[in-house]
Amino acid sequence: MKSLLRPTFVALFGLVFTAPLFAQVTNGGFETGDFAGWTADANWVIANDSRGYYAGWQGAYWAWSGGKGEAATGKLRSNPFRLDKDAVHLMIAGWDSRQGTGKPRRWNYVTLNLASGRELDRVWAPNTTTFVPAILDGSGYRGQTVYIEAVDDAEEATYSMLCIDDVRTVFASFPEPPSGPLSPLPAFDAHKSLKLEDDRYLVEVNRANGTISRIRDKQGDLELIREPRLADNFRFTLPIPGKEPWQTIEANYIYGRQQKLSSFDASAKKLTLHWNKPLRNYLGQRFDVSAVMGIELTQQGVWFSLRIDNASRYQIGEVFFPLVGGIEGIGKNVGQLKATVLNTPTSPEAVSANGIFRVFTNMSWLGDQGPEQFYSYPKGTSRPWMEFSTRKSNRSVYMGTRQSAGGAKVLRLELVPSNSATVREDGNWPRPGELRGQPVGVSACFVDFVGAPAHNSYQAAPVLISFHDGDWHEAKKIYQNGNVPR
Repeated sequence: MKSLLRPTFVALFGLVFTAPLFAQVTNGGFETGDFAGWTADANWVIANDSRGYYAGWQGAYWAWSGGKGEAATGKLRSNPFRLDKDAVHLMIAGWDSRQGTGKPRRWNYVTLNLASGRELDRVWAPNTTTFVPAILDGSGYRGQTVYIEAVDDAEEATYSMLCIDDVRTVFASFPEPPSGPLSPLPAFDAHKSLKLEDDRYLVEVNRANGTISRIRDKQGDLELIREPRLADNFRFTLPIPGKEPWQTIEANYIYGRQQKLSSFDASAKKLTLHWNKPLRNYLGQRFDVSAVMGIELTQQGVWFSLRIDNASRYQIGEVFFPLVGGIEGIGKNVGQLKATVLNTPTSPEAVSANGIFRVFTNMSWLGDQGPEQFYSYPKGTSRPWMEFSTRKSNRSVYMGTRQSAGGAKVLRLELVPSNSATVREDGNWPRPGELRGQPVGVSACFVDFVGAPAHNSYQAAPVLISFHDGDWHEAKKIYQNGNVPR
């Protein structure tokens, strides 16, 4: 096989030297049993066993930053190579913060860099001791000289390891090229949709059932809902008590998307949607309840409100609101969508980031719905807000609420329809061939467990959705600056 090396002058960290330039990462799997092709600080060593808790590496060997103990720090850097494909694949394990909480800060990451030192992409340790695949996006830089750098910058005595293996270039790691344009969304149809619009936002709602089918950030030219077939609005339960507690039917769901919209009131800045009683449960049974949802455009962003008037003999249980379905990430191409992370606050000064748009892990052991993630407040998250952001774009979207009367809330996310049983190079989202025309996306909402007694009305805490420049530091300011519409 013809060699792909050629002599070249490589400028790296201020040094100029002549080196053979391969079109692949030299010894990317560490199968030589040493760091040939790499430069390693003393804390990095080659491992060929589980070290007691690691699993899932490829081949016989892998690189581990624990040679001098967990508190030791240092870098592992590949020799420069020519990026001959769109991206770099690697297997990664370890921790990005203490127990994955985001406290006191994030650490341990791997970067793809140009020879000048400019960072092209970064992935953080996945908060697991099982190796998972990760992608460093280099689309747009094919043919240029690059290098990989793994950084263990965690000085903690525990939860501070970083491990990598199977580093290699790959072609487009997504169904389409990462830098390729996204498919346009359906044009507005006044016969099918209602519209609320100002100079910052465009919101569309289905005329038939009142589902939220579009939330467009006009300033950033971004869409929150990229799959309108998964549009949603609200859901709540009317638990039916049994003779014994274990006989109570807790999951007596009223799905807002299954109700016919009765009427609406529209003004320049506000849309009020009415679903008259009776509303039907998932079995078609009627209940003496009605609902009103408000959508209002303000300087803060888009505010959502919900009132349920319950004249039935059953109390209201869980309330899911607002249900925003069909989220595929934030960005203008596939690479940006996949690189979008979910940020949730773990303390006033820290967040925990989760790359759910490439690998959506299931936190639930129940099997009656799709894979779920849930973040409880106040026990799990320090504040009732979340944010989607990506380092590939300086635009993010905030979704937050205020504390309800009982205090407890859960941020819930579900991947519809499901995920892959295994994590593949492109993650574990279902691929187009597996979907066979079905829509795929994340549904996000807050869940309130306070509910309301029978023969009473329930008023949900209002929820704000706001696009903004910057990252979670700006989201924190949005939450601090006010939790009520004004």
